[in-house]
Amino acid sequence: MSAARSKATLPAPIEFPGRLVMIGCGSIGQAILPLLRQHLALGENALTVLAADEVGRGVAADNGAQFVYAHLKPKTYRRTLARHVRAGDLLLNLSVDVSSLDLVTFAADTGALYVDTSIEPWPGVFDNPMMDLRQRTNYLARERVLELARELGPDSPTAVVDHGANPGLVSHFVKRALLDLDRTLRGGQTVPTSREAWAQLARDLGICCIQISERDTQASDKPKRPGEFVNTWSIDGFTDESQQPSELSYGTAEEHFPTGARYHRGRKGRTNSGTVYLQRPGSGTFARSWTPSVGGFQGLLMSHDEVFSIGDYLSLFEGEQHSYRPTVMFVYHPCDDAMLSALELEGRGWQMQPQRRRLGADIVAGMDELGVLLAGHKQNAYWYGSQLTIDEARRHVPYANATTIQVAAGALAALVWAIRNPRRGIVEPDDLDFEACLETAMPYLGPMVGEFTPWTPLQGRGELFPEKLDTDRPWQLQNVRSRQWRG
Repeated sequence: MSAARSKATLPAPIEFPGRLVMIGCGSIGQAILPLLRQHLALGENALTVLAADEVGRGVAADNGAQFVYAHLKPKTYRRTLARHVRAGDLLLNLSVDVSSLDLVTFAADTGALYVDTSIEPWPGVFDNPMMDLRQRTNYLARERVLELARELGPDSPTAVVDHGANPGLVSHFVKRALLDLDRTLRGGQTVPTSREAWAQLARDLGICCIQISERDTQASDKPKRPGEFVNTWSIDGFTDESQQPSELSYGTAEEHFPTGARYHRGRKGRTNSGTVYLQRPGSGTFARSWTPSVGGFQGLLMSHDEVFSIGDYLSLFEGEQHSYRPTVMFVYHPCDDAMLSALELEGRGWQMQPQRRRLGADIVAGMDELGVLLAGHKQNAYWYGSQLTIDEARRHVPYANATTIQVAAGALAALVWAIRNPRRGIVEPDDLDFEACLETAMPYLGPMVGEFTPWTPLQGRGELFPEKLDTDRPWQLQNVRSRQWRG
């Protein structure tokens, strides 16, 4: 059944006396540019774009932004940024291959606010086969940012990291879904006011598994051809993620440690972090999930920072040991042409295809269905999220697509929150006011749908090919992972 559908109106723009400097003008940057002045009351010359190529110059000009060609590099980025960013400004990082850690440090030193949609290193990390596997994980990159957060303290200029669609909005979807479940299953009316209270609610509801569940069905009138990589968003970003090892938060309900997995080392005083990485790339590791429009599907078990932040936020401890922690994972089926592209890339030994194409105006149908699937409670599983069609996305930005609009909506929500909360230090999506962020983002997300399902990853398993499954505990990780990729 559909448990929650909602639409929201556009909030009034908020005053921002500083300048907004955006790094990168790819698919997400171009999608957000037409939306910025709807949310922020900026001065006439207060919007600048720094980009390492000319792709977004026309879109920037059309939206009243100064466009500056600037290729940020480790040895020169501070000198370049100092020409454009000063105290009281906001640095919006929508680039790839530019270190988030360095940009956050620069913003703090300058007295500027900071927002990004993912934690990025300088080039040569995520896709570098010569580096130790653990050195290429998202966990380690995030830990370095959290260490910086402790050094800078909670009263430094606000820096919101990892706040796009996922990571980002999905953390707020989890809280909304928990409240839906509490109201439906227990008649609850109270909104938790602390991290511990949210974790206790998840535990008391019986949540053992949370999947970030995304199925992109957008389709072009020009099918993918051999030797071509096709995607609905950054091809560089997706190929980096594809080659990283799969990572997930490993919950206290799990009875079977995954074959070939390794624990990430815990912080001081803890025996483990509650997170694991697999010795397989994300695009070569498959898992099962469910969305309302397509039902059960098989997707890629990718590494994303939300699996750590949500897992950490909903954890409870006895001393230094976890007493409750849900298993959290990201299961992603990109558009069909992108899935074929990822499989072809692996078959080519990770040698990039000679041609690449980002889908835009050629999309003729489909939607990006992005939500969270909370499982293990009395009614089995509950999905809550966005069903944004290509037609609805184009209503907001004619040349964008559903995927890029969802990410832009998350970045907008972070921008508005940071301006209203300018001295909160480095924060992740789970630290923000989820209701305020959803208020900003929801006008761009299409129908927000909540739906219960009896589906489990056991459905149809073991009928054609007998597998070792835990039929008493359907949401165990060994059931979620596809058998042929477990080794």
